[in-house]
Amino acid sequence: MTTTVPSTSKQCVWTEPRAKLDGASIITHLYNRLDGMYPNRWSASFSSPTAIEAWKAAWVEAFLEDGLTPQDVAQGLRACRKIYDWPPSLTEFIKACRPNIDPELAFHEAIRGMAQRQRGERGNWSHPAIYHAAVSIGAHDMLHGSYPAMKGRWNRVFADELAKGQWEPIPEARAALPAPRKTEQTDRAAQQAVEQLGIGGIGKGNGRDPLSWARAVVANPRGRTRTVIDMARRALHDGAEYA
Repeated sequence: MTTTVPSTSKQCVWTEPRAKLDGASIITHLYNRLDGMYPNRWSASFSSPTAIEAWKAAWVEAFLEDGLTPQDVAQGLRACRKIYDWPPSLTEFIKACRPNIDPELAFHEAIRGMAQRQRGERGNWSHPAIYHAAVSIGAHDMLHGSYPAMKGRWNRVFADELAKGQWEPIPEARAALPAPRKTEQTDRAAQQAVEQLGIGGIGKGNGRDPLSWARAVVANPRGRTRTVIDMARRALHDGAEYA
């Protein structure tokens, strides 16, 4: 059986001495904090220094596998003070570290966030992994999908994103593009559409009545595009005004 050993660089995040912690590592500091929060109850679970070291190794391994950050652990400590009267198990502690990282809740948060970004807003994101997972899938699929239909895909992408353990900052959204305006190009396209009608006998009119094509379109609008109908009505209006 092959055992995968976490990289030393990642382990160092949890095990290297920190000056801000008076030379203690983050995992040792976590042990001390839990001991202070649950006096006697916490330390009673460890019969020897070897048991403490085994606890540290197991929790560090779980933190690495789940992609937890020191900020997540700080969140977990704050949550434990509010919800646990007894020392938490490893599973309970990880849940406390990420109270809102339920895949389905994260999916719906991602949909709201992507919709906000399409309006030019940054969006409300409780965790950067939610944003980056949504970007990986794409705005179109997120905004046109449902959790039951995308559950497998979303859960896989989201879990992979969480496992990274560190993420790029969420960028500001680009300003929403204004609605397209009428341009010379759209006018030319509309004129071409009218000229194409001339192939069937309705075009620029005849020598006697240059507005005959417009009268024909208005009289029989079925099958005509809205652009052509509007042009015909405008032509008749302008023709009457300048008659």
